[in-house]
Amino acid sequence: TTVRRDGAVTMTVTSNSSDGYSVTVLARSSELTAVQSGQTFTIPIGNLRVRESGTQEFSPLSSTVPVLIHRQSDASGPGGDAIGNDYEVDIPFVPAAGYSVTLDYIATTD
Repeated sequence: TTVRRDGAVTMTVTSNSSDGYSVTVLARSSELTAVQSGQTFTIPIGNLRVRESGTQEFSPLSSTVPVLIHRQSDASGPGGDAIGNDYEVDIPFVPAAGYSVTLDYIATTD
């Protein structure tokens, strides 16, 4: 089963760099793990995919290579730029449960 949520994450990025900035996301683990005590089932992190809201292509997440989710060639607006992300996950044959992973979002100037 594939489950998708549009607008799952929103952020405001403020940068005064005239060269622009990039935003990436990196998973802290190679798996989503069950949040219920005693459950040992996992979902590979590559089954979780992200895209910038309003774009077409999803990219699989990784715990070793940051995924680019936004890039622009100039500074943000004075109040920052609103950036949204959509997520989808392919759920393999695992027990119904909550599964979790921590994601790090990183904004850098170009």
